[in-house]
Amino acid sequence: MKVYIFKEVVQVAGIGFQLQKLFKEDYYSSRMRAYLYSLFVTAGPWLIVIATLLGLQVLLQAVPGVNGENKQLFMISVSYCFMFSQVLFGFQQLVVTRYTADCLYEKKEEKIFPSFLGVSGVTAAAAFLLWLVFAIGSPLLWSYKLLMLVLFLLLNLIWIMLLYLSGAKNYQAIAIAFLAGGILAIASLFTVLSLFPYKEGGFTPAFMMMGCFIAGIAVTFLLLVYSMLITFPKRPAAAPFDYLCYFDKYPLLAWTGIFYNAGLWVSNWIIWADGGEWLLGTFRYHPAYDTALFYAYLTILPTYVIFVVSIETRFYERYRTFFSFINDGGTLSQIRKSKKTMLIVLKQELEKLVRSQGIVSLAILLFALLIAPLYVANDQVLGMFRLTVIGAFCNGMAMVMMLLLLYFDDRKGACVTSGLFFFGIASASLLLLPAGEADYGVGFTAGSLISFLYAVSRLFSYVSKADYYAFSKSHRSPDTGTFHRLSRRLNKIISH
Repeated sequence: MKVYIFKEVVQVAGIGFQLQKLFKEDYYSSRMRAYLYSLFVTAGPWLIVIATLLGLQVLLQAVPGVNGENKQLFMISVSYCFMFSQVLFGFQQLVVTRYTADCLYEKKEEKIFPSFLGVSGVTAAAAFLLWLVFAIGSPLLWSYKLLMLVLFLLLNLIWIMLLYLSGAKNYQAIAIAFLAGGILAIASLFTVLSLFPYKEGGFTPAFMMMGCFIAGIAVTFLLLVYSMLITFPKRPAAAPFDYLCYFDKYPLLAWTGIFYNAGLWVSNWIIWADGGEWLLGTFRYHPAYDTALFYAYLTILPTYVIFVVSIETRFYERYRTFFSFINDGGTLSQIRKSKKTMLIVLKQELEKLVRSQGIVSLAILLFALLIAPLYVANDQVLGMFRLTVIGAFCNGMAMVMMLLLLYFDDRKGACVTSGLFFFGIASASLLLLPAGEADYGVGFTAGSLISFLYAVSRLFSYVSKADYYAFSKSHRSPDTGTFHRLSRRLNKIISH
């Protein structure tokens, strides 16, 4: 029997050839290049965006008369666009990844670009409706709200292109697109300030920063569109909504994506409702907690790098060997031996990951406890940061386990992991609200820890029986359902 393996869900998969080449060279510099390459393809775009936002703020600090409210308006506007675009995209992310992986596996590349058009259309429509609800209830000027709409739409479409280009291993194009956009955004603000000196008053600086940032994001968007056209030369427009059938076929993937992406922010939403502040009657936020959690998430960058290196070098070779025996008719002895080897390597690599990230997180925690108080006056932010660093560590580990569960096509385990992540954080945050701001961050940490512990147990239990699940799992799926009907209806409308 031919067993289909869902490997493409780990979007960073595919850089292994370059990494393996670097690790074969027994030089310290080669290994450093391997880790830097991994950082480049996994976190590069995010680091460029963060650097761009900081650059815009630093540039505007040189301008006299710019008040803090302008900077807050800009930063919170961008944060809202990023946050809710991720949550909105999360519903389709894993389903579309699975659909694309199936098309590549079945050598039906001509179906990939039409699905991109369909995903983009559905996402853009949903993004517009979500923005409309926001815009109707906001007292901000409509000109500024329209700028937010442009940014929100562009971000949603960029996430979609990242998914497809990552699946096609076109990481260099992604990084170049973000780098070019970041440089243009900063250069645009510098040019605008030089040609049109700022006059104090109103929210002009916020408009200027938003406009320049959107210009940079638009360049990133256009470069990614160009990369999509080059990467997928077969671009028929027939049946762009066929991918919707996969929501009937793999509903757990949809729930996994929405739970995980919403779980990243649910503690913020709960804390905003309890002890947050209003900005211009539009944005709810908590300055101390939002800042602490943002920096806490940055502390787990090593997890992404080490995970990519580990998965794409030692582990993937054993993984591929194990499933090649299953797919190509290996003997029972070969299957069992390769499974045992794969399990040993998996344990070793995860132990290395936990140990390495644990050392980094512990060092940062000790710094926040012993050294940072000497230089940082805001004890509230520091207290929340100490808690959220632990939560971010657990979150990073839970994410890794969830991706590995999807590597082995354990959709149920991955969905339960993301569900525990979301509901664990939400429940713990709500229960601890009466304790006040001193315990902000405990809910995030508790929910992340619960999902991490479950995912570890589930992963090794599942992998120990990977051969059984590979042979016994049914791949039949319903050919009817709500999304099948919706897919046919939308394709029919488009065809006319």
